[in-house]
Amino acid sequence: MNKNILGIGVTTIVLFIWGFLFWGVNPVPYQSWKQTADDEITQKVLKQHFPESGTYFIPGINNEPSKLARLYEQGPTGFVHINIEGRSQIDLKIMIAGFFLNFTMIVLLLLLFRQADCRTMGDYSRVSFLTGVVAVVFINGGNMIWWLAPVSWEIWPAIYNFSGFLIAGHLLGWFLKESS
Repeated sequence: MNKNILGIGVTTIVLFIWGFLFWGVNPVPYQSWKQTADDEITQKVLKQHFPESGTYFIPGINNEPSKLARLYEQGPTGFVHINIEGRSQIDLKIMIAGFFLNFTMIVLLLLLFRQADCRTMGDYSRVSFLTGVVAVVFINGGNMIWWLAPVSWEIWPAIYNFSGFLIAGHLLGWFLKESS
């Protein structure tokens, strides 16, 4: 049991550090983002047209069917996640929630390893690889297909998600593998 706890703890910390390096230090993923002509004016317009924090799809599904079809065809369409209240650029609550998310994923991965009866590093490697592939294809692929997320952006969360499964699976496997 101590190997489980130590493995979960170390893997959670390493995955958190990997997330910081990938998202906090690495500028490359953000090169796919576009810049508005004027962020301050855009913020005022967003606040005016998006009455509360949440997720919006434009055109909204509550339009009459004929109007909705016309709006889709004329474009533009958009999928917007917005926080009207604003927040700190580096939000401690988000960091804590992200750490807990990593912890939860690692505990679930450990349960998956137990269910798959993993014993060797090869077992842990195969299961973490396949789990990462399935997650990325379904989640990030789905974002590109269903929500029209641009490939130029969605490739970065896909790389991060897949690498996170590989790192977590291999490191956790190192702690959990049976001795030869």
